[in-house]
Amino acid sequence: MRLLHLSDLHLGRRLCEADLFEDQKYILDQIVSIALSEGVQGVLVAGDVYDKGVPGVGAVNLWDHFLTALCENHLPVWAISGNHDSAERLAFGGRLLEPSGVHLASVFSGRMERFETRDEHGPLTIWALPFVRPAAVRAFFPDDTIENYTDAAAALVRAAAPDAGGRNILIAHQFVTAGAAAPAASGSELLNLGTLDNVDASAFDLFDYVALGHIHAAQQVGREEVRYCGSPLAYSVSEALGQKSVTVVDVGPKGQVSTKQVPLSPQRALRRVQGPLEALLQSAVPSNDYIYARLTDKTPPLDPAARLRSVYPNLVRLEFVLPDAPAADAPALREIAMRTPRQLFEEFYQSVHGRELDDEEKAFLDDVLGKEAEG
Repeated sequence: MRLLHLSDLHLGRRLCEADLFEDQKYILDQIVSIALSEGVQGVLVAGDVYDKGVPGVGAVNLWDHFLTALCENHLPVWAISGNHDSAERLAFGGRLLEPSGVHLASVFSGRMERFETRDEHGPLTIWALPFVRPAAVRAFFPDDTIENYTDAAAALVRAAAPDAGGRNILIAHQFVTAGAAAPAASGSELLNLGTLDNVDASAFDLFDYVALGHIHAAQQVGREEVRYCGSPLAYSVSEALGQKSVTVVDVGPKGQVSTKQVPLSPQRALRRVQGPLEALLQSAVPSNDYIYARLTDKTPPLDPAARLRSVYPNLVRLEFVLPDAPAADAPALREIAMRTPRQLFEEFYQSVHGRELDDEEKAFLDDVLGKEAEG
């Protein structure tokens, strides 16, 4: 069976102050064309359909437009909610949509939703796990020790008990890591410091393919069959250099899964330009692309935004940088991001007071962090 893996549509999103309605409609239509040209037999949508819990009219119309196009071409859809979605609102009309082949698993009910389909190799089970927090899972498993996101995911997989001899696909929207390795994230995803919010990929070892959403850059996590497909459009200036794509998944007999990335071509790309203002104006080719401009002039020029908009009408961000400013140390930042809140606080306390926490202070910190984890 050939499937199309999508996520993080973020319908209703704005890029800085730019309205992306036309851009999102354009890319959704392109995705439908790719689904048809690739001969897929179904579409997996791994959460963050909307950008806000209460989506605007335009965002709802886009989702309706997309689902209608897929249904008119007899392509079934399996979709879950993400952390940006209102699970209940996304679930609206689900029972009416089911006969049309649109399967919505957006409201967490204490278990993973299960859908059965078939191909020439026999039955294929698609499991759906919408975004969920450990506290919500703990309420359904009072006898289990659930202290973090990995514990929560592991408990749900044990309860689902997927047939290890059958073919199983999971759709999930979480921050998934492989050991100490975190996926490459952009400014569009709000990731907490430390590793409290991650799910270790080993929790999903029983699944032949794991269709992930939440991270906006396409990548595998650990093994090749655990993948983020990425967002279909660039949603922050940090994504200006990335190629967006959709993931096509071929599921053969048990144990045989392959993937490929099919690139997307946006109506208006997000590009970064950098240099002195006069040099940028002289070399500019007028374009309707979204432009993130970084000016390296030693003294601020007069009215740079208006002058840049004369050739780049869709200028979305302008900032000044020192010509010789060092680039951010991404590995160092990622190392800091992988520390726990406790480690970060202890290092901060040591730097301020010149000593480590005493036993009483450690006990107080344990109590505070415990309450924070409970939400």
